[in-house]
Amino acid sequence: MKNGMESYLRTSIVSRLVFMVRTYLHYHLSLKKKFSAIKSSPFVWGIWNVEVHGPNISIGENVVIIGANGSRTRINSVQVGDREGRIDIGDNVLVMNGVRISSATHISIGEDCMLANYCYLTDADWHDVHDRTQLIGKTAPIILEHGVWIGDSAIVCKGVHIGENSIVGAGSVVRRSIPANVVVAGNPARIVKRLDPRKIRTLGSYYRKYGGPRY
Repeated sequence: MKNGMESYLRTSIVSRLVFMVRTYLHYHLSLKKKFSAIKSSPFVWGIWNVEVHGPNISIGENVVIIGANGSRTRINSVQVGDREGRIDIGDNVLVMNGVRISSATHISIGEDCMLANYCYLTDADWHDVHDRTQLIGKTAPIILEHGVWIGDSAIVCKGVHIGENSIVGAGSVVRRSIPANVVVAGNPARIVKRLDPRKIRTLGSYYRKYGGPRY
């Protein structure tokens, strides 16, 4: 029994070390090179299920990005002719598995934002409504201010500006801008609750007190 337990522990330790080394190498040899600017190395879990592609993608410090088998996280900007997308992810942002961020113009994600599983941010139609051979179509920037929380499977469409601390409910479709300190839900998303900003506690405030994310 004792020998069996010791063997199990040795195997577990070796497996953990191999996993950490593979993650380190994949990040530094591949994923890191795909960002145009990095304020500090992100915490990336399930790194083989995180895709970053395209120009002008930057991240701040204490960013957490999670990928999972069967629900890859995709952060993509495109370049078509002289048009380039741009994605700026601020400090202390959480990006859960299955999230898609697709830019043909500009998506700005402010500090302390949280993007729940499978939500989708897109600043373009990706095809013209009538001439569907034309790529990209109409575009307009997306702005998420400080502390915005996008719920599971919600969609944020082109041209949307979401104010500080606001929450988008799960499965909502946001087609128009949202003021600060509210909860919206539905399709199309409508205000269902007001928030007291004095009660908001963000990831940034937690990290400043206890330190940033760790493996």
